[in-house]
Amino acid sequence: MENSAKHHNSQNTPISARQLKFILTISVTAVLFGLVLLIQTYSRSSEIPPPLEVSIAEPEQLFRGLFIVDPNSSPADSLELLPGIGPVLADRIIAYRENQRFETEIDLINVNGIGPRLFERLRPYLKVHPQ
Repeated sequence: MENSAKHHNSQNTPISARQLKFILTISVTAVLFGLVLLIQTYSRSSEIPPPLEVSIAEPEQLFRGLFIVDPNSSPADSLELLPGIGPVLADRIIAYRENQRFETEIDLINVNGIGPRLFERLRPYLKVHPQ
């Protein structure tokens, strides 16, 4: 009896290939799900954009507030209020939209002179409205 108990304790139950596959599948799924949540958390900008100062008519009249523009419909002078956008880029945005509508805000990087860094500065102030 002592021999059979000793023999039983020294035996390890092997994990079947099916169990191993299940454990690996669950583990990989959990890791991927965690990565998706991490990316979503850090990709959202929770930071409120700084208000832009806008002078209207007289230099003494200074308005502060959140300024949102639609690149499909805003005139050049409104586009020029955005950080990093001057008359040249405003004209390029207007020329682009005359040929092709901006479907989403990210489409602005198709305009010559607007790259990912400038787009990130502009993003809080952009809103493309559906047609």
